[in-house]
Amino acid sequence: MTLRGPRFLPLAAALLLVALPTSAQDLTVVSKVTFGDREDTQTQYMTSERSRSSDERSDVIIHFPTGALTFIDHEKKEYFETTIEEMASFMDRMVRDMKGTPAEAMFGVSGEAEVEKLPGKQKIAGYDCGRYSISIGDALELDLWAAPGLKPPPRYFDGRKLAYAAMGPLGKLYERMFDEMKNIGGYPLSTAVILRTPVSRTQTLTEAVEVKKGPIPASAFDLPSGYRKKKSPYAR
Repeated sequence: MTLRGPRFLPLAAALLLVALPTSAQDLTVVSKVTFGDREDTQTQYMTSERSRSSDERSDVIIHFPTGALTFIDHEKKEYFETTIEEMASFMDRMVRDMKGTPAEAMFGVSGEAEVEKLPGKQKIAGYDCGRYSISIGDALELDLWAAPGLKPPPRYFDGRKLAYAAMGPLGKLYERMFDEMKNIGGYPLSTAVILRTPVSRTQTLTEAVEVKKGPIPASAFDLPSGYRKKKSPYAR
């Protein structure tokens, strides 16, 4: 699931907080991401200890045992480091600071979450997928194809929540959405998201084009040489 907002939100779909089971194979998932008239290719690398999501503009690296995250900006040749706890605290502070303000009224989330199993089957990247619909009030619609033959890490969806920390109240909307996705089961190989606010409407499609199983070299998680480290924007 990917949304173009703050610079690193396209990599939200890749944030995984807990390692894959030791019996699982390493996974490399290549997806096409379409946002408006822009198309990107996104690659996710997942091992038992780390994940990396990469596109032409930015990368996110997560070290599962410590919860450390590294965000890399290829356009500015910069990177910063943060933690799960720091990002969660940032979201809580932002929501608290907006409480009772016009911003809360504009971007607040209301309405019950509705989940529906839709008819039809589709093969995506070689895997059989079932179709589901998730909606939360009038703000969000999700058309999802999940592969039951591919199991995400135990806290896959918990990790994806934190990618939306910078969105404040809207981040809470995605938190509710990912909570519903947990109950569906399987790995989401195609997601179409429509997000509505009083001032905008965005639509994002992410679809896997290739899934590879096999060892991923440690070098796949190296930092690019020559990049400058900056302070985390999520720090107090």
